[in-house]
Amino acid sequence: MLSDMLMNTDLISDIKKKLDESQYNVFITLLSAFKSGKWLYPGVIKRKVGITTELTYDILDSMEQNGLLKEYYELYCSKCQRLSGDIYETISDLPNTFYCEMCNVEMSAIENAILVYKVV
Repeated sequence: MLSDMLMNTDLISDIKKKLDESQYNVFITLLSAFKSGKWLYPGVIKRKVGITTELTYDILDSMEQNGLLKEYYELYCSKCQRLSGDIYETISDLPNTFYCEMCNVEMSAIENAILVYKVV
């Protein structure tokens, strides 16, 4: 589990410094549900832990740098607020545009891609 892997790194002390005790406990409990190969969405961490978007990405970026996560890009429709399910490994892999089947709109992929993470 991701929380077990995190406990075996020096990263844990850095994360503890950034969160209060309640936030840290929620964060660790939340991570216990994530196993290798599962997708982790920053918005879920932000909402459940109650931290800013910037702090969420800061923590997740640190986890990626420590080999616990790998970042990907998922297309997101800004009109209907739905994820497309189309995930790309690098930003250069994104198409120029994509079509949202829910709201029948074609839009820029790069402007509507969100960063998501996969547990290594």
